[in-house]
Amino acid sequence: MNPFVLARCRGMLCIIAVCIFVCFSVPMLAQESIVEPGAEVEVLADGFSFTEGPAADSKGNVYFTDQPNDRILIWSVDGNLSTFRQPAGRSNGLSFETGGNLWACADEKGELWNISLEGDISVILDGYNGKRFNGPNDIWIAPGGGIYFTDPFYPPDRE
Repeated sequence: MNPFVLARCRGMLCIIAVCIFVCFSVPMLAQESIVEPGAEVEVLADGFSFTEGPAADSKGNVYFTDQPNDRILIWSVDGNLSTFRQPAGRSNGLSFETGGNLWACADEKGELWNISLEGDISVILDGYNGKRFNGPNDIWIAPGGGIYFTDPFYPPDRE
């Protein structure tokens, strides 16, 4: 058989396979819900101004920020809420590294922090090429150790 015709047939078969997949999977995805039928929303805690940056440690405790109140809080696996760090440099996004330390986008002074489990802060970065960061916002530590963060162009809300 002509190689051109064979390649074209393979291409058509791939297109048909994709069409069949889309036709059968999209309706099924639309019918499924991530919320259990009958489930109700429950308020676990209140008194926050603006929460951001949830990150879970290796034990399952969830750390998050209340940026306007300049604090990092912990919702523990046993259901208790406590303050991990205050002041917290108006931290926003959080992420844990494989070693267990917490990284924070501390936008008060445009810094990236590495915070030990005892709460000790190390400023890792505060700018690039001699220019201060605008206001680091979100961060992700990749499994291989790469660090990815956003530094939005809009003016940060600093008092």
